[in-house]
Amino acid sequence: AARKGNPWGIRAEEYADQYLALGTVMQLATSNDNHPWISTVYYVADEERNIYWLSLPERRHSKEAKINPEVAVAIAIKQDIPVIGIQASGSVQVVDDIASVEKMLALYVAKYKGAGKDFHQRFAEGKNKHQLYCLTPNALVLFDEAHFKDQPVQKII
Repeated sequence: AARKGNPWGIRAEEYADQYLALGTVMQLATSNDNHPWISTVYYVADEERNIYWLSLPERRHSKEAKINPEVAVAIAIKQDIPVIGIQASGSVQVVDDIASVEKMLALYVAKYKGAGKDFHQRFAEGKNKHQLYCLTPNALVLFDEAHFKDQPVQKII
């Protein structure tokens, strides 16, 4: 049955997928030796809800993700009332497979209007300083007060 605020009965998973595609910036939380850190990064997501971002390996969040690959992210979709956002946690790894890099960079370039367009070429030539990171979520929650007023916390994964 459709919930109040969601008269079309659209499933939470569908909203989550739309919001992952719509959002541009996420907060990435890492931790090392019980010292948490949070960073802001641009991201793209694939059809399996894996979340990717580019970063330099010497950045604090990149170093900490290498030491402790368990991270969390928050994506604010709508910051005024009613609030909509996504939270996720899982394991991060560096993506170094050329085919995967090429696929994700095509999404990245399309989403950010050409930003990163030379990344693949520089990556293939071994000249790129950035790395592509992938979060594989073991938990993903949609918080959506607009469409699920009675129960805004919707567990997706």
